Amino acid sequence: MPRPEVERWCLAIADAAERRDWDALTAMDARLRRLLAESGLSLGADDRAALSAAYRAALAASGAELDALSAKMAEAGQQREGRLAYAQFSEWEQA
Repeated sequence: MPRPEVERWCLAIADAAERRDWDALTAMDARLRRLLAESGLSLGADDRAALSAAYRAALAASGAELDALSAKMAEAGQQREGRLAYAQFSEWEQA
């Protein structure tokens, strides 16, 4: 079973990912890395497994968000190309 402080980190990571708060997640990651580096805190297998699972879930959420944004941008690009083609066609008809 992970230590209570590790459980709190995992919950905070999951909460930030659920809220799609990537800035908060980035800040937590930096704080956790700093804490682990400065304190020399060694994590047990349960702690590492819990943090790994929390990070995998956050990464999956951010990947899904990135995929959705990519799809929206592709759609916007297609709509723009369609508008440009229509405008060009309209100009040709008027000439």
